[in-house]
Amino acid sequence: MNRSFEGLRGIAALFIVVHHMFCAWPHPMSANAYLAVDLFFVLSGFVISGACGPQLSNPASLRTFMIRRIGRLWPTHIATTVLALIVARHLPAFGETLALATMSQGLNVFQAGIGNAVSWSAGDEMYVYLLFGAGCILMRGRARMVVFAALALTAWALAAWIEIDRACLLQGGCLSKLVHQFGWLRCIAGFFIGALIYEFRDRLIPWASHPFLQVTAFSAALFLLISADALPGSALTAPLTFGALIGALISDRGPVSRILQTPAAQYLGKVSYPLYLAHGVMLPLVVSMPADVKLADQLFTYALFLFWAFAAAHVLHNYVEMPFRNRFNAWSQMLSHATSSQVPQR
Repeated sequence: MNRSFEGLRGIAALFIVVHHMFCAWPHPMSANAYLAVDLFFVLSGFVISGACGPQLSNPASLRTFMIRRIGRLWPTHIATTVLALIVARHLPAFGETLALATMSQGLNVFQAGIGNAVSWSAGDEMYVYLLFGAGCILMRGRARMVVFAALALTAWALAAWIEIDRACLLQGGCLSKLVHQFGWLRCIAGFFIGALIYEFRDRLIPWASHPFLQVTAFSAALFLLISADALPGSALTAPLTFGALIGALISDRGPVSRILQTPAAQYLGKVSYPLYLAHGVMLPLVVSMPADVKLADQLFTYALFLFWAFAAAHVLHNYVEMPFRNRFNAWSQMLSHATSSQVPQR
């Protein structure tokens, strides 16, 4: 396992938490941290390509892959969705319930977020997994890379066109509006850029750990996350910028890698998914806070929000995410063995 990627995943989750923590009282340093979602997508594309791509060769392997992916994302999604509905005191309609159960709430089904407002990205990623798996089964070698590149480029171009049409080059916040509607374009672009980086990893490794290049890639990514609006339109480069950072961390060595391998970063990586979803549960309470409250009340709200996010993430990781992940993995393995035993021996 690449420990740098584990730490990077945790840092990305923390950026998202901080971004939403300041919803009621916006802060320039956190305004562009929403782009960490795109970092998630690119990183996921690279990691999934390496861990699962080589095994995807037939429909049975796709079934195994999807069962494992569902086991990774769905249980924590359902748990935090139920909590979010309780906090919001909202009883979803049948259509909303169906969308939440199938994780399709981010596929242009609704005008606004339902359930856990941040879970749209997890749902989009679930369906991109299916697209990726089908691509791996149907294509090999250069044809696969060409199709992956076409998907990434088309999705990125459409996302950029939509945002430029919304005047984001003048107003800032490019890509920030692509969430419940057209957020899947960000997911497709980022994921398949990550997948392409994996395909070319052998060419990147010889120079990837060079300290100067690694620090430069990290600095560019940090610039986007902190102050992308200082350079209008730079947020549109997020998938490529984060792709460069991931390419620079492939060797798992270097100055940035050492930072990401610290115990704190590794812990954040371990609980990154439940942390991401858990903090969304309390977003309605943070957003509803008046903007003119006293500083002491703001600090108390921040502390309470962070305590909830990390405490809930710890509980969810230990009692929902990992147990159900193991069960789904065991189920997929059992089905795989059952299928192989039915194949007639020559």
